[in-house]
Amino acid sequence: MLERLYLSLPLGQRQFLKFSLVGGIGFVVDAGTLWLMTRFVGLDPWTAGIISTFVFGMTTTWLLNRSFTFRDQRGGQIWAEYLRFASANIVGNLISVGVFSLLVATFSLFYHYPVLGKVMGVGVGLIFNFTGSKYFVFRRR
Repeated sequence: MLERLYLSLPLGQRQFLKFSLVGGIGFVVDAGTLWLMTRFVGLDPWTAGIISTFVFGMTTTWLLNRSFTFRDQRGGQIWAEYLRFASANIVGNLISVGVFSLLVATFSLFYHYPVLGKVMGVGVGLIFNFTGSKYFVFRRR
């Protein structure tokens, strides 16, 4: 029943669901790597956070989106594709942090419940990252 429902969705909606799932997996990889590097390697949280996000999390999501979400859309040189993915995701992450910061600074609800601002920021960033990945990173040649 779920498979039939999934297959009835337009391609873009199916890709968005896959992209979101991949993002969740990337978060687990990022957070797990952060924990391992701070707990067992002895790195400070800032250094470990940069490495876990930009090396492990981003590479994991690029590989999974390349082979799962946008399998039929990839093309061109692999390193150029990775650099486009990194660029789009850096911008998306900055947008996410910007939305979060704006909401927390402007509205008392988000100041008192910052996780709501985080959710809103991540949502806006997710939409930007998906759009960038679909039309900029994994575009057909």
